[in-house]
Amino acid sequence: MTQSNSDDKKFIGLLAQFEDPKTLVNACDQARQSGYKKMDAYSPFPVHGIDPAIGITRTVLPFLVLAIGLGASAIGLAMQYYTNNDICTFGLFPGYDFKISGKPYFSLPANIPVTFEVIVLSSAFATFLGMWALNGLPRLANPLHRISRFKRVTNDKFFLMIEEKDGEFDREQTESQLKQWGASFIEEVAEDQTDHQMPAWVRTAGVMVAFLCLLPPIVIFRMSGMTNRAPRMHIVPDMDWQHKNKAQTVSPNLGTEKKPKYLFADYRAMREPIAGTIARGQLVTDTEYHQGIQAGSKAMTATTKAGVFTGTGLQDQDDAGAAADAAAAAEPQWVTEFPQQLEITPEFLKRGQAKFDIYCSVCHGYAGNGDGLVNQRALSLAATGKAAWTAAKSLHDPEVKKNAVGRIFDTITNGRSSMGPYKTQISTQDRWAIVAYVQALQATGIKPPAGAVAADDANADNESSKP
Repeated sequence: MTQSNSDDKKFIGLLAQFEDPKTLVNACDQARQSGYKKMDAYSPFPVHGIDPAIGITRTVLPFLVLAIGLGASAIGLAMQYYTNNDICTFGLFPGYDFKISGKPYFSLPANIPVTFEVIVLSSAFATFLGMWALNGLPRLANPLHRISRFKRVTNDKFFLMIEEKDGEFDREQTESQLKQWGASFIEEVAEDQTDHQMPAWVRTAGVMVAFLCLLPPIVIFRMSGMTNRAPRMHIVPDMDWQHKNKAQTVSPNLGTEKKPKYLFADYRAMREPIAGTIARGQLVTDTEYHQGIQAGSKAMTATTKAGVFTGTGLQDQDDAGAAADAAAAAEPQWVTEFPQQLEITPEFLKRGQAKFDIYCSVCHGYAGNGDGLVNQRALSLAATGKAAWTAAKSLHDPEVKKNAVGRIFDTITNGRSSMGPYKTQISTQDRWAIVAYVQALQATGIKPPAGAVAADDANADNESSKP
C-alpha cells in the first residue's frame, strides 16, 4: 500500500514499515547488497546485527579529534614561544620577553600545562562539533515527524528509509524491492519547503546580536591605541585609595618638596612594635594555663633551652652529664596537673586526637611510636647523606613518659631541639587537648577519665552487636 504526499512538496525518499526486527534486518541487508547507501533504519529498541546489515562503518571522528589535538598542541607551543620572545617587535600583537631570574625564554616542561589545556579544549570542541557535522546536525525539522504512521516507531513498528539522493534509487524499482523484502506499508516522504524559511525577526535579531558582540572588541582596540588623561572609573574607591603607608616605602612627607618634614626621623614608613607591646588577646596572666609553668617560676630563655637540648650554648659544660645537670637546674617548675579551667571529657580527648593526627602524627606516628611518614622519609634521606635529621622520639619512651604535662605543653608551644613551635598554629585550648591525648596514649600519669574510655568501649560494643 502506498500513499503519496502533495506535489507541492519536495520528494526525498520512501519509508517502508516492517512488523518485526528480523524482517527489518533482512531488508537492510538486502538493500545494502543491492547497492543502496543513503538509507537509515528506525526501531523502538536496539536491534542486534542492524549496524553491519545497513553498512554502518567506524566513524572517522576519533581521527578528526586526533588531528585537531595534534594541531592544537603545535599551535599552543608556537603561541607561547611567540608571546614570550621578542622575535616580533612590530604589529598589533608583539611578543614580550620575560626576563625572570635568568630563566630561558622558552622551556618545554614549563609550557606543557598550557599546551595540555589547549589540547583538551580543542579536542572537546572537535568531538562535539565534529559529531554534529558528521550527523548532518543541527536539523530544525525532520519530515518523518510529519508522518503519523512513523510515530509507532517508539512503540511496536520498524522502518527503513531509502533516500532519493541515492545513486541506485528508482521510485518504482525501489518500491517493488521493498515489497519483496517484506515491507507491510510503503509511504512517500516529502519535505515541506516552508520549514527552510527563516522568520524575518530571527534575521533581524541575529544582526543586532552580532553588532552588539562587536562593540566590546572595537572599544578595546580603540582604547589600546590612545592616551587618556582622565582618571579611570573606580567602582569601589575604598580599595584603590586606602589611607595607609605600605611596607618598604618612605615615611610620609608632611612638609614641602623643598623643605621636607618626614613623619618619622628614620624616613621609614614601617615601624617596629613598641617595647612591651602585646598583641590583643595574647596577654598572659595565667602562666599555668598559657605556659604550663607553675606560678612564680620563670620560663626558660632561648639560649638556655638551646644548650639544654642540643648540647651547645653552654660554655662551661662540655660533657653530656654536666649538660644534663644544667638542664635539670635550668628548667622551670612545670605543672603536673591540668589547669583548673580545663575539663577532661570524651569530647576534649577526641579534639586532642584530631589535632594530634593533623600536626603530630606526621613525625610521631598515629600511635606515638615515632614512626610517622615524614620521620621515616627523613631518616632514609639522612642514611644516604642527603639530609640532616634528628629522629622523632617515641612518646612511649620511658624518659619521655616521665615528662610533666606542663613540659609537654611547652614542647608543643615553643618546640624542642629540631621540633618547631606550634604556638601560632594551634590554640592554647587545643594544645592542652593534645597533651591530654598524649597522656591517654602513654596510659600513664593523668589518664583520660573513666567516662571517656567507658563511653568508647560502650560504643564499640554497640557497633559489634549490630547485625
